[in-house]
Amino acid sequence: IIGCDSCDNENPSIQLVNNGSGKADIQVKTSGGNTENINNVLPGTASERRTFAFGTIVFTIAIQGVTDNVVFTLQASTCKEYSVTINSDNSVSSFANNRD
Repeated sequence: IIGCDSCDNENPSIQLVNNGSGKADIQVKTSGGNTENINNVLPGTASERRTFAFGTIVFTIAIQGVTDNVVFTLQASTCKEYSVTINSDNSVSSFANNRD
């Protein structure tokens, strides 16, 4: 229907895109203490999209061959799709889109 948002307070989701030098894992820890893990995302690939509970989220990203894990926190909202990208220099960026 034109002008209507089809997302009805659905939980947010995340996808890990790995353009880095080694396989990567991401852990999504919610404010409720639940954890979602996406493991073994090979360079040049992207993970399946995974949903998680909204609220304060701590992401921990481990990249094979990189000493320090990347950790960041955000306030995840309903009806959002988050993408976390490991760039070619193994830096990490993220963005969110509204879910249709």
